Amino acid sequence: MMDTGVTPAPPPLDRQLAALGPREIAVGLPTYNNAATVATVVAAVQAGVRAHFPDASALVVNADAGSLDRTPDVLAASGVPLVLARHEAPSGERAAVPFHGMPGRDAALRLTLDVARRVGARVLVVLEADVTSIDEAWIERLVRPVWDEKADLVVPAYARHRYEGTITNLLLAPLVRALFGRRLRQPLGGAYALSGRLLEHALDQPGRPRAGRDLLDLWLVGTAIADGFALREAWLGPRRVESRTRTTDLPALVAQSLGAVFTVMERYESLWLGVRGSEPVPAPGEAAPLATAPTPVDVERLVGAFRRGVRDLVQIWELILTPETLGDVLSLDVREAAAYRFPDPLWARVVYEFALGHHFGVVHRDHLLRSLVPLYLGRTAAFVNATQAASVPAMEAALEQVGAALEGQKPYLVERWR
Repeated sequence: MMDTGVTPAPPPLDRQLAALGPREIAVGLPTYNNAATVATVVAAVQAGVRAHFPDASALVVNADAGSLDRTPDVLAASGVPLVLARHEAPSGERAAVPFHGMPGRDAALRLTLDVARRVGARVLVVLEADVTSIDEAWIERLVRPVWDEKADLVVPAYARHRYEGTITNLLLAPLVRALFGRRLRQPLGGAYALSGRLLEHALDQPGRPRAGRDLLDLWLVGTAIADGFALREAWLGPRRVESRTRTTDLPALVAQSLGAVFTVMERYESLWLGVRGSEPVPAPGEAAPLATAPTPVDVERLVGAFRRGVRDLVQIWELILTPETLGDVLSLDVREAAAYRFPDPLWARVVYEFALGHHFGVVHRDHLLRSLVPLYLGRTAAFVNATQAASVPAMEAALEQVGAALEGQKPYLVERWR
């Protein structure tokens, strides 16, 4: 018979769970065409559990979205105690051409949470199958705070060069800080660990996300904070991704990640509307130094993208931004790229007015999200100009000012939300 490359359907879930029995540590590994990298991830899991939790019973929960490269077969050959399951990805994600990322991630996570509860897991760790910089220390740093009952949710803090991850540093992390009141470095970091107590609580919430894209991860963070669960950050070192399905298209990245935050804001107002101020999250240990040199940033190119946005997108921005905010944006001096500035308070207003525009549907939502990109690139250029000669403490202080600006102007958002 011809090998089609499609793995046969796994045995029924009930039969697999009965054969495995209770497990103290469950490792969730959603996959989609990750045969080239998943063995590296599983090897790190095996080494981490063996070295740091030798007496614990563990298993891997693989929720696969219909891989065509025999990813589940690679997992089955690894010899780890394994639950193999398939989940259905939304038709809209499968129909997207090209599709970027893992289709149906939220469905995979819902399945993983259910399996973890059924095996009585004391800790559930969720990992990414295409992150090959993982090592056994990641398992120790994610699991230990939960295992020792010092935390209910452990989220990652990755070692990054100063201009790596500016979508997170200048947009997602400051916004999540202002919304939920915790200063997380990587609120959508892909890997995390949660306690059995938080797992039970999350599964018992009737309003938890049951559809959507990239909502469940963020909802877990928001509900853990709102309901008083203990959070920790874990320094995991550099994050290296090797994937053929993730997008490098910036508008798609912004639309996908920021769109998830805006959707959670709309569906779960009770998690953030009443929050004021913020607190740091404990992060034991220190970040490992980076061994590679940072990539130079072309500020002229970033400012040029902002100029093109001013030229091409003003008619869309007029529908999203207030006349005052739009006027302030258009008055930014772009004549000399090296002298370009974009004040933090103005950036906070821009982000909040885009959130309001998304909430009230003033423009097609995908168009709205993608039209933010030139503004984000302009803000990035200004950040590079202000910090490229700065020390590490000064760099951290500049990022703190971004977060403080969104936090300080949150009443502006709340007053206009309803």
